[in-house]
Amino acid sequence: METAVLVLLWCVVLWRAPAAARVPRQRALWLTFAALTVSMTLRLPEVMRAIDGGTGVNNLSTLLKHLIGITAAAALLEFVFGVTRPGRDRGRRLRIAAAGATWAALAVLFALVPRTAEAEEFFETNAGSGAATAYLMVWYAYLGLAMAVAALLFWSAARHARAGWLRAGLCFLGAGTAAGVGYALVRAVYLVLRLAGTVGAGADPGVTHSTDVMKHAAIVLILVGTTLPAVGVAWRAAGHWRDLRRLDPLWRHLTAAVPEVVLHEELGRGELRMRLHRRVVEIRDALLALQPYLGAEEYERADAVAAGSGLTGSARRALADACWVEAAREAKLAGHPPAPAGRRPEAGPDAGPDAFEADLGDLGNLSDLDAEAAWLRALETARHRPAVRAFTAAPRPRESTPPQESTSP
Repeated sequence: METAVLVLLWCVVLWRAPAAARVPRQRALWLTFAALTVSMTLRLPEVMRAIDGGTGVNNLSTLLKHLIGITAAAALLEFVFGVTRPGRDRGRRLRIAAAGATWAALAVLFALVPRTAEAEEFFETNAGSGAATAYLMVWYAYLGLAMAVAALLFWSAARHARAGWLRAGLCFLGAGTAAGVGYALVRAVYLVLRLAGTVGAGADPGVTHSTDVMKHAAIVLILVGTTLPAVGVAWRAAGHWRDLRRLDPLWRHLTAAVPEVVLHEELGRGELRMRLHRRVVEIRDALLALQPYLGAEEYERADAVAAGSGLTGSARRALADACWVEAAREAKLAGHPPAPAGRRPEAGPDAGPDAFEADLGDLGNLSDLDAEAAWLRALETARHRPAVRAFTAAPRPRESTPPQESTSP
């Protein structure tokens, strides 16, 4: 299990390195994983022997592991405060000072621990020793406190998160840091019991194994928690790409009649959300431009066609809109002048008669953009129905021959 977790950590560190180099906000999280990965790498027997044997200092690798572990916990605190308390630097100096004081305390206490021989399992070998207990209690106290603060902040942020992927990620992060609290607490309590002689050395392997499982579970939960929001971003990007493809026929169909609504500013290929936003706005502008080419009677006839179709809800509204949109497009392409001002069509199933006049800047909200794209997809589907073709093939009311006035005396 430890090897699998270590491989996973190295993969995450390498994966996040480019983003950390580009985006300052990502650096604290990357440092968390980098320090945690190095700390766990120092637990490998080959690495421990190389460091301790090379320097002649027994268990120097253990001290380094704990010092780097403090760095990981401190970086995680900076990340969680940056996520949940953006723009607030209060307490940052105190957090850095606490990490530095813990470093110094560990270094001093490590020098006081009797280390006559190399101990591959430092916790088990030194359980019951006063100096080693003091050393480990400092480490577990800092780790437990840091994880407790992080867990509370993650869970508090999860309650206010709107996006489902982000909320799930914060919940996993809260669970992972809570598991870290459990790991530190169980080990600290056990050390006190061993020092007091309440339990014997025979329980050491079992406690070591069970707490190691808690530690690995904490790491995996934190990894999942930091990955889920990225998965959510990728999922939304894939949805935007699909919407762009699905709306392309409607966009081409409408802008062929009103090409003046097309914006010509170039966007990057990766800016999917902005491209979808522009596509929706241009389609909406095209609908606004076509609106005046039908009279009130034709809008009423479009509503009547939808009412007699047997459809309900948004499908019925989409059919009515598709009828007048197609008729207005053909009128524009045929060179007909705009009709006299009259009733305007509704923009969707829940919109009022003036919905086309709404501020399209509201589409900056992600849910609004998704709702608009969904409605325009329904419009694109509806415009291919036979009822729409029949509606546009029927004579226009204002094109019919007016009745002749009588000339009889």
